[in-house]
Amino acid sequence: MKKLTFKTGFMPNDGLDFVHQRKFMREALLEVCSPREVTIPMKQHRGTPCEPVVSVGDEVAMGDLIGALRDMNGVPVHASISGTVTKIDSIRLPNKVSCKAVTIKNDLRRRVSSKITPRKDYSSLPLSELKKLLWASGICGMGGEGIPTYTKCLRAEKLGVDTLLVNCTQSEPFLSCDLHHIRVNPGKVLQGAMALSGICRVKRVIFCIEDTWTDEIEALKQAIENARSRYMDRHIEVKLFKSRFPQGCQQLLIKALYGVELPLGKDPEEEVSAVVFNCSTCFAFSEMIEKNQPLTSRIVTISGDTITGHNVVVPIGTSVEEILERVPGAHTAQRIAWGGAMTGVAISRLDVPIIKTTTAITIIRKFEPPRTNCIHCGECVGACPVGLSPYLLNRLIELGQTESLKAESVEQCIACGACSYVCPAGIELSTNIAKAAYRTRRSQLS
Repeated sequence: MKKLTFKTGFMPNDGLDFVHQRKFMREALLEVCSPREVTIPMKQHRGTPCEPVVSVGDEVAMGDLIGALRDMNGVPVHASISGTVTKIDSIRLPNKVSCKAVTIKNDLRRRVSSKITPRKDYSSLPLSELKKLLWASGICGMGGEGIPTYTKCLRAEKLGVDTLLVNCTQSEPFLSCDLHHIRVNPGKVLQGAMALSGICRVKRVIFCIEDTWTDEIEALKQAIENARSRYMDRHIEVKLFKSRFPQGCQQLLIKALYGVELPLGKDPEEEVSAVVFNCSTCFAFSEMIEKNQPLTSRIVTISGDTITGHNVVVPIGTSVEEILERVPGAHTAQRIAWGGAMTGVAISRLDVPIIKTTTAITIIRKFEPPRTNCIHCGECVGACPVGLSPYLLNRLIELGQTESLKAESVEQCIACGACSYVCPAGIELSTNIAKAAYRTRRSQLS
């Protein structure tokens, strides 16, 4: 089978650990975190924040609605544990989102909403019922994108897309939260993808996965073969990609598959008639279909440069601090990232909650390399997956040359972190350039 990829970037030896010392457990059953309390933000997605529909003192069960939609550009928010609402206050997240948040104290009784009941027959749900379930599920893009899944499906249907891509190319170092679903629950991932393809009215479904993950590839192929008779009207296939970072980026996935550069501000639905969903998003929808289980928890990878990787099922709203209480030596880390080692946001406070798009907590314990001035080696140019010259952009930023930055297409930066990783001078290229790219995009849209 032909292996797809984009040009440039860089390719680690094993597709995951850039220091070639990966130790990652492939757990069949995951630890489930039970926090003392959760603080659940009303905006965990792109779009409009929800409005709390509970008050201080209210008793809630896991799965109860606590945040209602204001319009079609949001997703509802549900209680992730059972307990008592103790506070409704404003919060500012590391991604600079500010919104209201509901704090719930855990009563440790694990009470579940009466609406969460296994469905006896879910194999033949009509399209209208699937749409209602997706609308009520609280699901948004779980690979970090955060677009409301219901809204994305409606747009795909309106534009008449012909292909649904399931993104399983988790190329960030240390991460394997998506891959756990592929390995342990491939049938559920497939079921969720098929349901989403029905809502989008798509007949072709492609699972995209890196060639390194041989066990996961076989599990996925077997699940497809077992279910093929149920989906005779769909064309389902698996496409393999080379283990190159950042292969999981939607822009680079499309480039590898179609040979097309997505213009700034354009989506795959418009340019190549395809819609992309993360495999964890597909799994979450299958849970809603089978059990009426809205999105109240997710798998989070707890890993770093000196510890064995571990996946944990975490209720939405659990603080990083509570999770790291069970990780020896975590509080002596040099840096803790809310997300992956390359694309996550470094945090200075540990009371940050896990949200629907949080894939990982990454603990960096080794000392950072000494920093020097740029030596003009060009390593960052070879690593940049979108063809920029990071060393030049960083110098223009230092000089305040806004117009020159625009001329060098700084807005094309995808903040993957590849340039910072390969820089022998230890310069924070990615952080500086990503901020400049964000400012440039905002000025172009205003």
